[in-house]
Amino acid sequence: MLPDLPFEIITIILMMLPTDSLVRFQCVCKAWRDLIRDSTFINKHLELRKSKGKGYLLYLLMDYDPDRAFTLLCDQTFEDAKEIAVPFPSVEMSLIVIGSCNGLLCLSDTQRYGTALYLCNPYIRRYRVVNHPITGVGTSDPKNESVTLGFGYYDKTDDYKIVRVIAPGDERDDELDLSSRHQKNAERTKVEVYSSINNSWKDVVVESFPWSMFDVRSELVICDSVHWKAFYRDTDEDVLVILTFHLGNETFRQIGLPDYEADGEDLMEYVGLYKGKLSLFLFPQVDHQHPWLEYDCYLWVMMEYGVEGSWTKTLNLTIGPGVVRPLVFTKNDEIIFADSEQDLVVCHFDKNMAKIVRLEEKGYLNFATYMDSLVLLEG
Repeated sequence: MLPDLPFEIITIILMMLPTDSLVRFQCVCKAWRDLIRDSTFINKHLELRKSKGKGYLLYLLMDYDPDRAFTLLCDQTFEDAKEIAVPFPSVEMSLIVIGSCNGLLCLSDTQRYGTALYLCNPYIRRYRVVNHPITGVGTSDPKNESVTLGFGYYDKTDDYKIVRVIAPGDERDDELDLSSRHQKNAERTKVEVYSSINNSWKDVVVESFPWSMFDVRSELVICDSVHWKAFYRDTDEDVLVILTFHLGNETFRQIGLPDYEADGEDLMEYVGLYKGKLSLFLFPQVDHQHPWLEYDCYLWVMMEYGVEGSWTKTLNLTIGPGVVRPLVFTKNDEIIFADSEQDLVVCHFDKNMAKIVRLEEKGYLNFATYMDSLVLLEG
């Protein structure tokens, strides 16, 4: 009886099905295959998946491993939900996750960071190679160049974009003072953007780039903008700021950090998303001679995006045995970090509770929030 149903009803039924079922159902007939691969259907299916609130945490071992796979954890219980082999040859690679958006990952080989790049939807085992050589920076030694990456989605044009910032190394020039060297490097910094719609790279013209990137990748996209920590080079003084790149108009903007001097000295900063707002997690460096100590950590939230005066200290947390490496903010108002005993810890901000997550995988793990989708199925 199914062929006698109006196609509009069939479309609604298919849209409610899980992602892996739709991948299989492409084989039913040409009409179904064309529908399931249609970009409008893919986007509506994604929005329906989001509305159900089900998501995953994805992690990937960065180390060399012939059996490397993406592992999906339930983002509520942190139990294993699915393991998916990396769909492209990666035995000789050390892979790092640059970002995750709508089921699509941006990955790079750390040995060729910023030049060996992949867009990959692991759930449907589709990927696209977007390798791009570095040219035109003008340093005497390319190894001195600093590469920073960002990845995000601009919904107004249905475009997934990779941002690449290439800065020359601080080559010593005794004839120039520090301010002049900063200015020289600012003028030679190169910004490029990859567009998934055009499947091509382009240069973004910037008259000057008065920032030195602190992060080599961004894991946060909010308000159509990619975010990194960077130093604003104001003459001889470097000021830590949040640097943003708008994926629509492709321009940079900086956001000042809150005044958290009263929270303590030598605090480390980690930028994330808490309750849909730009947030800053502050934590002290662990004293490895006394790793069992408890440490005071803080969460600052920007209540009105882009308004520096709206930074508000929301939470004070006491965490033991201390934060060594923040890994990811979850959509359930948590942060996952590695502690001084190399355990993975999930800390729920609102409940002020922490628990250890036991994983079979050992080594340097990349984490990202993840939502299964059909993105990239169309080609």
